[in-house]
Amino acid sequence: MTEQHDLGRIFVVEAPRRYAVLLNARAKAWTGEVHEAVQRFVPARDLYLTDDFRQAQTTVERILAQDYDVVFTGGGDGTIMFLINAIEAAVKAGKIAREDAPPVGVLRLGTGNAVASYVGAGPIIEDLRALHAGAPLKVHEVNMVEDGEHRFPFGGFGWDADILNDYDRFKAAVRDTALENFATGLGGYALSIGSRTIPKATIRGSRNARFTNLGEVAYELDEHGRIVREVGPGELMYDGPMKITSSATIPYWGFKIRMFPYANLKPGFFELRSYNGSISSILMDLPAFWKGEVEEGKLGDWLVQRVAVEVEEAMSYQVAGDAAGYRTKVEWSLSDHPSLLAVPLQ
Repeated sequence: MTEQHDLGRIFVVEAPRRYAVLLNARAKAWTGEVHEAVQRFVPARDLYLTDDFRQAQTTVERILAQDYDVVFTGGGDGTIMFLINAIEAAVKAGKIAREDAPPVGVLRLGTGNAVASYVGAGPIIEDLRALHAGAPLKVHEVNMVEDGEHRFPFGGFGWDADILNDYDRFKAAVRDTALENFATGLGGYALSIGSRTIPKATIRGSRNARFTNLGEVAYELDEHGRIVREVGPGELMYDGPMKITSSATIPYWGFKIRMFPYANLKPGFFELRSYNGSISSILMDLPAFWKGEVEEGKLGDWLVQRVAVEVEEAMSYQVAGDAAGYRTKVEWSLSDHPSLLAVPLQ
């Protein structure tokens, strides 16, 4: 069965003959109950655990050599994107043909889980039980944004990246202390935002940014997602202040915050969103922020195929919820090939 959906093409395939499970053992959701379920439903020979995905490239290469039908992973959006990028790197290096590359199975484990929410992953124990029982797979074709180094479903400059960079520094500061368990997850984000990000944001002004269309065409949207301007190749889309600038091919930013409501509005395009409001206005109406709604007149939205973003001084940068240092310029483009993301059909 194949269907066309706002999320992209979705098709169902028979239960995998063999599947691997690669998990981040440092994820907060890696509890005794989850560990027991993994051992019960996943054969030991097909289970791969790591506590540092930066050193897991050799593990991925070993998995790809085993001819699995699908490789499941969990541990948050960064973990899922690590595997997607590792498989893409193997394809580009000629180590595996694109048509032979296995889909990435998505398990809900870790913080954020924007990708898991997008493809409809269920609780990890229920999904593992369904796999063990021979459930077929629902496979989503999901386009990604690329920046020359990574492919990702959402990423950007500004406060969102500040939060992630501050969160990384906060976790490092409390590692091996009594606060370490609390620091992982939404509680850690909240404490990091309150103690680090908000104080900086209240005294730091906007940064000037320039967006230039590098694709065949781009579209500027109004606050209701209607096209109000067509932008030609090489034309300047925006030159002005901003505090957050992000790109996305999925609606969610993490924790099901619907930050990118127009990401799937037009096939072949991704959403570029810029915000220049105050952090106090967000804090005063968090439910609206959770739905991607912020103060009127402070948002800019575009649909783009490829775009250059330049900022006047280095700003925090993040990809798929992982801090990625600081940048003054980036080129974002829609990936040439979609990523295949699978979940058990229940």
